[in-house]
Amino acid sequence: MVRCSSLGIGRPVASVLSLLGYSALVCATVGVFTSTVQAQPRTAPASFTRDQARQSIEDLSGMMDDDFSLRRTRPGGGTFPPTTPGTSLTAEMRKVRPLIKDFATEVPQLTYLLSDEQRRLPNIRTMVNDATSMAAMAISLDKHAQKLNDHRQLIQEFEQFDAAWRELSYRLEAVRGLSKDVREEVASLSDLETQIRDSIGMRPQVNRQELVQKTNNLALDLRNLTEDVQAEIRGAESRKYQVDLNRARQQVLNLASLVDDPAGNMDDVVNEYTRFQEIWYPQRAKLQELNNSYLERSLRRITQGDGEIHQLLLLPTKVDSGELVYLTSALKKNIDEFFDRMSLKLLMHLKHADRVAGVATEFYGVNEHFVDIVKSGANHDELVDAYHYIEQAQRNFSVVFGDLESDDALNALGQIEQTITALGQSLQVQSGDLNRQQAIELAANVEGLTDQLEYAAKRWLARDRQQFSRQCLEAIAQLREETLQLHQDLVAGGSTSNLRREIDSIYNLWRETYGYLVKCQTEDRPTLGRISSRVTPALVELRTMLAQ
Repeated sequence: MVRCSSLGIGRPVASVLSLLGYSALVCATVGVFTSTVQAQPRTAPASFTRDQARQSIEDLSGMMDDDFSLRRTRPGGGTFPPTTPGTSLTAEMRKVRPLIKDFATEVPQLTYLLSDEQRRLPNIRTMVNDATSMAAMAISLDKHAQKLNDHRQLIQEFEQFDAAWRELSYRLEAVRGLSKDVREEVASLSDLETQIRDSIGMRPQVNRQELVQKTNNLALDLRNLTEDVQAEIRGAESRKYQVDLNRARQQVLNLASLVDDPAGNMDDVVNEYTRFQEIWYPQRAKLQELNNSYLERSLRRITQGDGEIHQLLLLPTKVDSGELVYLTSALKKNIDEFFDRMSLKLLMHLKHADRVAGVATEFYGVNEHFVDIVKSGANHDELVDAYHYIEQAQRNFSVVFGDLESDDALNALGQIEQTITALGQSLQVQSGDLNRQQAIELAANVEGLTDQLEYAAKRWLARDRQQFSRQCLEAIAQLREETLQLHQDLVAGGSTSNLRREIDSIYNLWRETYGYLVKCQTEDRPTLGRISSRVTPALVELRTMLAQ
């Protein structure tokens, strides 16, 4: 008789399955495990239509170009002066105008192509939103370049444009299976973007603002890990770990400071980051060997943050086999802990109780398969394929266990999802699943902004009564109520189809509301503009995320 433990199935899950009378089924299904996993189709979301993409581009670019938006405001106040007959055209602006116009004309096609590709390649969904924002940014920059004669007045916009495109093209180039049309479009746009940068004498840019945030977050995670070490380890060993962790954290703070300096050279930034890796990676390996569950959360967060910084710096993909093995081992422990917190009573009341054995076997199996191919020295493409099996197994697992009425079990399920996210980050794989937590944060942000908007609009209309005052305030009140409902439904795990209907209604309601707000000509205009400039991008991103 085959023993479940010999199949790579942990004791907690084997015990639970035995209680349910599924042990025979588990052992019987393992013989066909590999073919079953490979036959699993990846869920294909509905694509973000071209009309939706076109509308989002128009809305975003209109917001960026409208004087109502503060995006064109100088840091010290005031807006860019219009071109006048006496203003001389710089040689750089003469060169860059036709190039940015060509880019602005061509880049929407990339958004449309990606929208079509999304049905076949779910993991590019987040890039559809980025391509939409990129198209809007290029169209806005083109309009500004036609109005201004001195390229230096637009240098910040050129830098943001360059950084955004370089990051998007970097991520797209790493996607396997993109169509020839998409790859040719990316190559053509990259060539144009290089010409734009060279024509104004600008060095290649990265998203410094995001990089500063990620490096500061990483420094915080390292401090939290140091506190964990103080609590979990005693004596000289603890002190040695704390000293080394303080060195790693200080190196990250040095990196953050260098990135935050506009004059900071990116070669120096990369060198500082490499130095951090040299300090941190040996320490990480030692801490992982302790096999301490209390330290694992901080280690996982640091791994994820490190991967995000690696991508923001646009560095080549590097596979750390030791880290991958550690994360898959942590995933196995997460699954064991999940079943430790389960009870027979909970299992018996599951809607899909008959699928428990199958999904448990699959989840353990794909995990073991991943470890095997990592140890065999598989290449990056093979590792990504094996990772997608883990993603699919996790989806199936969540379908079966997602309706558990146990906070402990649901928290353990969350730990599983976080570990898989960290594993994907280590492989620099874009997830094709809805990032519900990110959607929740966006919805909460918009909900808070609608409160601010309602207060500012009431103040404006009390001072400057308009014929549409009642309609405007009613639209904002409805916007607030519908955004609150979306926020609550996201937290409650509402169905994607219902969330889609809600965000479409909110988006259309916001477009109506925005039409009223731009008519403000009182001193309340800057406040309304500041709020609106944050609402539109957030809603565009939410709408793209939920169009799956």
